[in-house]
Amino acid sequence: MTAFSNPWAILAVLILGRTAFGTQYQSVGAVGPAMMAELNLTFTDLGTLLGAYSTLGMFMAIPAGWLIGRFGDRRVMLTGLALMVAGGAMLTLAPGFAMALAGRSAAGAGSLLIGVVGPKMVMDRFAGSALPAAMGALLASYPLGIGLGLMVLPHFGSWRIAMAASAAFCVAGLAAGFFAPRAAPADQRAAPPHLLGAETLMPLMTVALIWTFLNAGYAVLLGFGAAYFVHGGMAPAQAGLLTSVGAFVAVPVLPVGGWVSGRVGRKLTSNGVCLSVMALALLGVSAGLAPLPMMLLLAVALGLCAGPIMSLPGDFLAPHERALGMGLLFAVYYGGMTVLPPLAGLAGDSVASAAAPIVVGASFCFLGALCVPLYARLRRQG
Repeated sequence: MTAFSNPWAILAVLILGRTAFGTQYQSVGAVGPAMMAELNLTFTDLGTLLGAYSTLGMFMAIPAGWLIGRFGDRRVMLTGLALMVAGGAMLTLAPGFAMALAGRSAAGAGSLLIGVVGPKMVMDRFAGSALPAAMGALLASYPLGIGLGLMVLPHFGSWRIAMAASAAFCVAGLAAGFFAPRAAPADQRAAPPHLLGAETLMPLMTVALIWTFLNAGYAVLLGFGAAYFVHGGMAPAQAGLLTSVGAFVAVPVLPVGGWVSGRVGRKLTSNGVCLSVMALALLGVSAGLAPLPMMLLLAVALGLCAGPIMSLPGDFLAPHERALGMGLLFAVYYGGMTVLPPLAGLAGDSVASAAAPIVVGASFCFLGALCVPLYARLRRQG
């Protein structure tokens, strides 16, 4: 047995891959102006490149779950990392929009595989009080990668070098992935996909809604927060820094929150409370209360509940159900993340208020909190 058969070592490989995922996702946004100038891109072109990394999720999440069940998590993980490497290389060499879009789409497909297989692999290898902590650590790697992309990539002096650097990060993840075990325990090996019964499907869909509403509420803040603060008279640089506070603060809180949840228990109660606190913090921001304390409160609440929420499927999905189950969960997530943030923007346009999207984001978090007792009821009935 190699050192990388240790579940914590496997978690480290997944964390490296997801950190590379976050950095590569942010790469186009970090060096967008330089790309636009050299490749003669419009703002619509840039927006298409930004969205291409995640749009495929609505259509590929369920097939990704099937692939994991058919070929095994290790092969899918390596395939995902390889696609991220290939996509990054295509972006680095792109002479124009078409090749850049193809590269971005390939990298996005790879990141989707990593996004679906990562939580499944963590559920397979951790249980009990260790699962929320491990899941929190896995989830923290994505905002860490985004932060690294924002801080590091713009300083390379060339957008192509920045893209190459993000691709090299993916190469490091792929190299580490080859150290993952070549064989899993018998109940975790590749197996034909199994349909989920109603007693499993309904709680799973409820968790998917909780996860989607949480992320949609936070995404609304990230997408509209800076504009709201600037509308209130704040300097753009200060508004951007304030909006990014949540992402950086959440990184250390996510694994700690999972660890606390695993030790204290009462995941459902803490999840409902944290989602409610997030909603109240967003309402506080929209009402003009002291923004920094509100942002810090939001980030801490997010960090405390994200790991425990994503660990919930591990309580009721059997090992042979996890691949398809996580595919279904992420299909709901990507669909919701495609629809909900634009609805918040539509609310802002409809009432001509920069605060309206933030209020809608708060409503998303409240809806997530309302789904928690529904999940508890479904679990009791199951």
